[in-house]
Amino acid sequence: MTLPSVSEAPNKRRRYTAEFKARIVADCQQPNASVARIALKHNLNANLVHKWIHAARQQHSELAPPAFLPIPLPAPSALPPSTGTGDSIRIEIPRANGSVVVNWPLADGDRCLRWLQDLLR
Repeated sequence: MTLPSVSEAPNKRRRYTAEFKARIVADCQQPNASVARIALKHNLNANLVHKWIHAARQQHSELAPPAFLPIPLPAPSALPPSTGTGDSIRIEIPRANGSVVVNWPLADGDRCLRWLQDLLR
């Protein structure tokens, strides 16, 4: 079955049918398909074929809105209990022979920041 793929307009610019474009785009989406090879096979410019592929993707993304996938969250009671009192900053620095743990009062966070910056210089 041969589809009329080209219609000549008075200005001599080729116009391709939607069916022809869809068939070319479908060919390009096959595994290991070369857009350049398919374009040459049909006497088309590869950039034009890329434009058709891009337009088809745009149209498909406009038709299919992103799906909503609910993410199950653990119940608040399933969370592990907090190890700190919540009113201190805990910094753990791993070392070769153990780790250094620093607990700093939360109310004095600015001094903790300056201390940490000095330590990391």
